[in-house]
Amino acid sequence: MTLTKISMPDAIRIEKVRREGVEIGDLLKNDNFASLGSELEAVFRDGYQVKFLTINGAKNLLRIKFDQEADLDYTETEHGLSGISMDEAQVEAFRPILSDNCRLEQEPSGSYQILWAE
Repeated sequence: MTLTKISMPDAIRIEKVRREGVEIGDLLKNDNFASLGSELEAVFRDGYQVKFLTINGAKNLLRIKFDQEADLDYTETEHGLSGISMDEAQVEAFRPILSDNCRLEQEPSGSYQILWAE
């Protein structure tokens, strides 16, 4: 299945309303999601992929989705983010979101890292 590709600002808005428990029916009437048009339901039902993910975008998603903060829960490295603690369900929820310019890998310690292509 091919996921709908959305912008980083749309991803942040979606994750914020998901966190608040807002229902899809309420969002269909919300102008903040007009940019997604008819794809809004598919994004909520099937998930999405961010078109282009930056390090700051990943930090925002980790904060909103998993309450993880930079320098407290993981560290920024020369090539990405390291030491991210995730369970399998979180990995399965987060991996499809990542854009083609980065990847999520498990570290030897069991934590995860997000690496950006050079």
